[in-house]
Amino acid sequence: MDQAQSLREYMHRYKIQQQKPESSRFITITSGKGGVGKSNFTLNFALALQGAGKKVLILDLDLSTANINILMGVTPRYSLIDVLYQKKQIWDVIQKGTHGIEYISGGLEIQDLMEFDQNKLWYFWSQIQELQTYADFILLDTGAGISKELVDFILASDETIIVTTPEPTSIADSYAVLKTVLQFTKQAPKFHLVINRAQSYREAVETSRSLKNASSNFLKLKLNTLGFLMEDDHVRRSVRSQIPFLISYPNCAASKTIKQMVNSYLPDIDSSAQSTVPRGIRGFFEKIISLGKLS
Repeated sequence: MDQAQSLREYMHRYKIQQQKPESSRFITITSGKGGVGKSNFTLNFALALQGAGKKVLILDLDLSTANINILMGVTPRYSLIDVLYQKKQIWDVIQKGTHGIEYISGGLEIQDLMEFDQNKLWYFWSQIQELQTYADFILLDTGAGISKELVDFILASDETIIVTTPEPTSIADSYAVLKTVLQFTKQAPKFHLVINRAQSYREAVETSRSLKNASSNFLKLKLNTLGFLMEDDHVRRSVRSQIPFLISYPNCAASKTIKQMVNSYLPDIDSSAQSTVPRGIRGFFEKIISLGKLS
């Protein structure tokens, strides 16, 4: 990219920022165990939000098995680590995938930030803050399982979507994530529940009821069910072809369900009395750092 093109790209992004006074809303998307379709959900949910007219950025924080780019059949050129080590601008590490959906490959352990000198950290923060009003939603695709880093992400986010399947181990692991998070805070974060790969609507409802009842009775936590995704062969085909099912099979059951989730989710965050003003990207990373220092 030459300097003139780089300048045009910067001015275009700056213009977008000036038109968007609100801060980005951070949504952590996680699961208690791997193999439940979390990254696939993240990608297609992002595309559905984009289809509803929202600006979306995916931050792939699944450092061990980053899947977002694989699901789109693309290879990221840069990651957040290049901002710290190579002094890349944040705009350099935003990659474009299917249908122009934008994502950033993480490549960075939160604890790494604690080890950098002030000059590097200052540069990192100055670049991160460029994204403060760039997107309506920033989706964080985290690694599966329980870790202190996952807890930090959840506590720093505006809300969290937890993806589970009807398998007993998946339900148990999802409950374990919820229980662990509540051990680190007195104020329960906002959680949404997605049941994936259900064999029937009845199975999905029973899975949701089971996890919601356990959370309410033993954790005093209210879970909001975002929706149910049935087992759909179109999803498997889309993974093999590395084209998101919302794009390759827009009329399949999974695609219709994802769109319905977005259609019910967007009015809910606009009208909910519990919906707080988003912290934005600066607030998110400041919260992450404070949590890291306390751990």
